[in-house]
Amino acid sequence: MRIVADSHEPAELINLLRATKSVDGSAVEVEAGLLDVGDYLIGPSAAVERKAGGDFVASLLDGRFAEQAAKLRASYEKVVWIIEGNPYDGHVALEPKVITGAISHLAMVEGATVLRTQSLQETADLLLSMAKRLQDGRQDLALRPGKPADPRLLAEYIVSGLPGIGRAKARSLLQRFGTVRGVFAADTADIAKVRGFGRKTAESIRAALDTPYQVPP
Repeated sequence: MRIVADSHEPAELINLLRATKSVDGSAVEVEAGLLDVGDYLIGPSAAVERKAGGDFVASLLDGRFAEQAAKLRASYEKVVWIIEGNPYDGHVALEPKVITGAISHLAMVEGATVLRTQSLQETADLLLSMAKRLQDGRQDLALRPGKPADPRLLAEYIVSGLPGIGRAKARSLLQRFGTVRGVFAADTADIAKVRGFGRKTAESIRAALDTPYQVPP
């Protein structure tokens, strides 16, 4: 059995995964690498986003939540969010109904499975149990998620890779310019005119598209 973990995940959790045998007693191979989206790949087109309770709340405040949820949905067929610890215990001043709304959004709008754990060990046990049920023998898990087959989702997937762009903003750009090529050809002024965009975001997008690629020495 094999799991791919994002290298930014806690070393303690990655070590727990490596030290804990799977539910049937077999060894587990855990590879650490930089994932485009998600924290763990546990099976073919299946990803897990793990957030400590405080980080889950912080992601609501700084805007990471919506972007991550959209990219996970566009990239993987099966998405699981693990909330580790209690997001309601007053990490920051945020109304409990807002936190509850975010959790229900994941389940009802994004189609994700939301699970709760209380410790790193519980999280490790859960990851191993899910991976066992998804993998039939060894599976090669790519570090980059598979591209959606649906042309509409593929267009959203490509555009959402631009800086500061989640699925909702990708849709806005595609609706305005018609195609991925049209988005990429739009100039800064045209992008800035799209509702929800500003000059700064437009300049970041153009910089990402226009900066020459340089092969490292």
